[in-house]
Amino acid sequence: MRKRESERGAALLVTLAMLISLGFVGAALITTAGVELKVAGSDRRGTQAQFAAEGGVQEALHRLSLRSGTPVTVNGLTFDPAIQDTNDPLDPNWQVQIYAPSEGTPTSMDPSIVFSPTVQEESAGLDYMRNGNMLTIRHKFWDLDWDDQPDAGEIVLYDTSKFPAENLQTGSPIEVIEVAGFRNDARRRVRVEAVRYPLAPNVYSAMLSRGEVDVTGNISICGQNHDPNTPVGTDLESAIPCSPNYDEADGHLTGIATPGEAITTSGSSNIRGTPVPADASPTNPWTTLAQALGVEQEFIDRLLENPDQTSVAGAGPFDGITYIDGNATGGDALDGGVGSGLLYVTGDLDINGTAEWRGLVYVEGNVRVTGNPWIIGGLLVGGTSKPAFGAGDATILYSRTTIKTTIETALDYIVLSWREI
Repeated sequence: MRKRESERGAALLVTLAMLISLGFVGAALITTAGVELKVAGSDRRGTQAQFAAEGGVQEALHRLSLRSGTPVTVNGLTFDPAIQDTNDPLDPNWQVQIYAPSEGTPTSMDPSIVFSPTVQEESAGLDYMRNGNMLTIRHKFWDLDWDDQPDAGEIVLYDTSKFPAENLQTGSPIEVIEVAGFRNDARRRVRVEAVRYPLAPNVYSAMLSRGEVDVTGNISICGQNHDPNTPVGTDLESAIPCSPNYDEADGHLTGIATPGEAITTSGSSNIRGTPVPADASPTNPWTTLAQALGVEQEFIDRLLENPDQTSVAGAGPFDGITYIDGNATGGDALDGGVGSGLLYVTGDLDINGTAEWRGLVYVEGNVRVTGNPWIIGGLLVGGTSKPAFGAGDATILYSRTTIKTTIETALDYIVLSWREI
């Protein structure tokens, strides 16, 4: 009995100990749940801030792809939304800062910095512009002289024909987009590098014909790879001839080529190229438009779904993608008009007068040339009839860079890299 009496109350102590332990466990669980809830909320706001930053990137990509000349009115302001460095050569210090008009119009003494209002309605809430933060676009550069400033010759270009594609000599400039996204107290800043959809032109001569070629008259056809800034009207017989004065360092081609069909020249025609002026070897391939541009056929199909022009009648300018499904002859010919980019004709094409084209002219049918037209880039003729060169001083000059840049200007931007900073 004494032994039992000495154990009286032990169960109560054990129970109390268990209740206290459970209390601690419960408190710990509540605290942990609260912390996890806060962490989850912070993560959620961080994710939303990241989405907001990505929205800013999309505005930048959209506006980089636009062509100037079409103003819009947003938030009570009328302006041109297109963003591009129009300097020639490119300004290494060029920078565009997109701002929210409600926060005031920023200014700078630096002429290389351009300010542009957002194209988003502020009433919808802008979570990538807040407290003076702006969406910034600039050229990528390699700081070769370690002065922490972009200088001439340091702009990074992108050319798929090079390895690596990033280089300082040829291609399109890589644009750097930096933007901060916000959601309550969360902030995420991202850096994106983008470039226009890169083409890799793959033509074999200044003029490639699927059929025989008979060049008569005072014609200049030059396969040397020309500087895209070659002055209009320059040819092989100018006071300052196109070659060698406007030759690039490399990339030269034959002047005229056919896949085994005869090439005849007469009159005062002047043909030049490397390694030979004319080449009628049966091993020369005929290239489709996709092959000529170095892309897949699916890309060409999408490109032609929404062309910039479907006619070259008139003075122009016809810039970007011009797609003519049928003939461009007679009153619909390229007659004295000016254009750039891609001219793709599924039928026949007449080129007359003082017509000027910078880029690639690709014709599935036959070509007739009269007058003094001037083409820099390349001409591909798929018809079986001989291209007809009438009276005049027609000029066809090869320029890989001209083909590449004038067509890429009409294409959208693609993202090369994305990272949070």
